[in-house]
Amino acid sequence: MSEKQDDEKQGEQQFVSRAAGIRVREADLGARALIGNGAATDVHRLETFTVPGHHGGLAFVRVRDGAADHWDSAVLSRLVALRWQLDAPARTTLDGLAAWPLAVVEGDDGEIVGCLVPLAAHPFYYLPAEQKSQTKVPQQVKWLVIAPKRARRAGAVTVGERDLVARGTVLARVCLLLELLHRQGVVYGDLSDRSVLFGQDDIAEAFVVGCEGAAFAGEQTPQRNSAGWAAPESFEVPVESSFESGDASSAAGGDAQTDAAASRAPSVQTVATDHYKLALLILRVLAPAGDGLERSRDADRIGSVLDEVGQRMMHDALGDDPEARPTAAEWYAYLRGMIVENLEAPVIRRLEVTPALVAEGDEVRLEVELTGARRLTIEMPGRADITRDVGSRVVLERFTARQTGRVGVRASNEHGEVVALSNPVRVLPVPAPAQLPVVTPQVPEGLRVLPDLASLEAALGISTPPRSGAAEGASTGAAAGDDAASDSAFGSPFDRVAALRDRLDADALPLHDVLRIGVEAERVSREQIFPSFEEFLDGVTDPKRRR
Repeated sequence: MSEKQDDEKQGEQQFVSRAAGIRVREADLGARALIGNGAATDVHRLETFTVPGHHGGLAFVRVRDGAADHWDSAVLSRLVALRWQLDAPARTTLDGLAAWPLAVVEGDDGEIVGCLVPLAAHPFYYLPAEQKSQTKVPQQVKWLVIAPKRARRAGAVTVGERDLVARGTVLARVCLLLELLHRQGVVYGDLSDRSVLFGQDDIAEAFVVGCEGAAFAGEQTPQRNSAGWAAPESFEVPVESSFESGDASSAAGGDAQTDAAASRAPSVQTVATDHYKLALLILRVLAPAGDGLERSRDADRIGSVLDEVGQRMMHDALGDDPEARPTAAEWYAYLRGMIVENLEAPVIRRLEVTPALVAEGDEVRLEVELTGARRLTIEMPGRADITRDVGSRVVLERFTARQTGRVGVRASNEHGEVVALSNPVRVLPVPAPAQLPVVTPQVPEGLRVLPDLASLEAALGISTPPRSGAAEGASTGAAAGDDAASDSAFGSPFDRVAALRDRLDADALPLHDVLRIGVEAERVSREQIFPSFEEFLDGVTDPKRRR
């Protein structure tokens, strides 16, 4: 071997040794392209540089401010070394779930300026609809937190709010990563909807970025917080106390920290704060609140999605007691069960209609508790069917009762269909009188000129008694006084209306009779119309009864 070849081999071995030894020089990275930036970093895609043992693209994460409180190059070196210390299965799991640092990068002066991380694979990108260039951008979980229509307009993959399989799978993968890190004594720290990417081909996938900001538990290393995601114990001074103290500068907003400002500040975090942020991620992905409510922390919103166990876990996770928060492993087990439920035919656990006895036209309330259903059809007597897309465990529906019978419910998903019938609902008809009394108009006696009541007579069906031909002949050319006399003979229109009212009052059904009919109808509906089979046999076999 020549001296030149020997030098080249030695240089190659040194390069491989430096890469495997977790350190590379920034000058050796070659061509790069800026593809994004974070709160404190710039991310470059490397065109040709590779690291032994890694198959795929690489990105160079360069820290903008090396003097920042949350930047510790020694911690970063230990995070890189941690990956190489894992056994093969754990390392494969870590590489499949996170952009974990593969090597630290030194500047010209030997100081650590950043690290190399794997690039996310193809499913984790999308092409923005409003962008003229053909450059794809990472697809963050924030598109699962906001309204799906906004994701659709932006060009991102749209996942239905009721698709618990896809959403639960993304969250379960995040739980798996956090549990792996926590068992190694590592706190992820800045978990948010922007630090998790998601993609969906045949199944949903998740990929966690920003792992260079992780730290080791118990070492008091400050870590960044995303706005609206910090745990309550991360605030050194509660926000409420700054306004309750009565300090002038606080009231004026000079030194007071708002929720957003305090949550962005770096703080020492723990495994318990990771558990809190994980619960926030689960809440906001499974129960998206819509525009303007992406930072909601109301645990009650999960009530329509999770069962009692899940609701209790969420309340404990968002509580003030760090020790009571469920672990990532516990959330993983629960979410896995939820996914399995939605991969089988649906189950109707409870079906109830209240009240069971109503008058026709009254409102009844239908409550259905079910699991795994994507579509629900309600079949009601005397009404058209109602079909709903569902994703929650409890469905409430109100409708007007028209006919006695049972309400049928048909729940379905991609894996099957199930049908159930409710308790019987009795609908009593409302009795209505055949005739209604009409109030007679009162006209002062001094008013001699009567109005034209032809329209009123036609509406009430009043007919003027016919006059004889002689009377008609005699009345031709008669004076107005004679016409008035004729009207008094046959009765004025008001007299005829009064007579009609008397007849209607005589034929009207009294109120107590109406009530009696309703009570009798209710009693008959509850009485047994036919004897039971045992009573029938007793009547046949009894000799005395036969005689």
